[in-house]
Amino acid sequence: MNKRGITITNYLSSGNPDGVIFSYMSNWSGQAIKIPRNLFADSKDIDEVKRPGIYFLLGQDDENPDDKLVYVGEANSLSDRIIQHLRDNDKSFAETIICFSSKDENLTVSHTKYLEQKTISQISKSSEYRLVNKKEGSLIKLPKMVQDEMDTYFDNMKIILPTLGYPVLQIDDKIRIKEVSIKPELLNLGTGEFKATAKLTSNGIEVQKGSELNKKETPSLSGSYSNLRKTLIEKKIVLDINGKYFFEENFEFPSPSTAAAIILGYSINGRTAWKNKEGKNLKEIEEEKISGINSAQN
Repeated sequence: MNKRGITITNYLSSGNPDGVIFSYMSNWSGQAIKIPRNLFADSKDIDEVKRPGIYFLLGQDDENPDDKLVYVGEANSLSDRIIQHLRDNDKSFAETIICFSSKDENLTVSHTKYLEQKTISQISKSSEYRLVNKKEGSLIKLPKMVQDEMDTYFDNMKIILPTLGYPVLQIDDKIRIKEVSIKPELLNLGTGEFKATAKLTSNGIEVQKGSELNKKETPSLSGSYSNLRKTLIEKKIVLDINGKYFFEENFEFPSPSTAAAIILGYSINGRTAWKNKEGKNLKEIEEEKISGINSAQN
């Protein structure tokens, strides 16, 4: 059964795509508001921002612009809490604020704390964003009916965030858009000393459980890549077994080059490094598909 389409409406409050944006989804009581930091002082009294909800502070590490940072929180008054953060030097990285609240004002503290904990847990697995929260959030027990409602709210957040330019939450396989042209062909990467396998996805490339990771990395490796390698080990996604590093579970990276750099410990063009069982690299596979399309059209 095909998944039905979803209508999302983005309202540019000033007519400026770089200004405040309200985002709505058809038949959903939730709403998102994206606010640039330098416009928050003028937006703090907006009704939607004064309500209970969950929020994201997004930006980059000043010393390493490739390192994308995100802080997640919840509040009974989004505006009041975010103002506190903007006065905090530890949150100086935040250049964009995205708030989620409810049009019917039915979100409670229990709801927002549940969403906060679920969101933090999800982002902690992200390969693209580094979570800067020092706490994991409060584990909230909700009645089954209410939990289902909040899980639906969370799923809608995952859909809306990428439309605002921030795919902060990994997209679940059940709602991931499958690209017809991409088949889950097994790809290989290796140097003789160790090997890794992966499959293309619509969001990047998923390295398979059991793949090896080079314990060494070059000094020239990007800081964000080096940090991600450390994070994978700290979170036990990669384990040290008998002196070698192995992926304990499948892990999705945003691009073949990112995955290859993390695995090899040095920057490399992933489109030429990953190869199928016939020895063709991704670039060659892609060119063959394009040529096939052109031949069919002619």
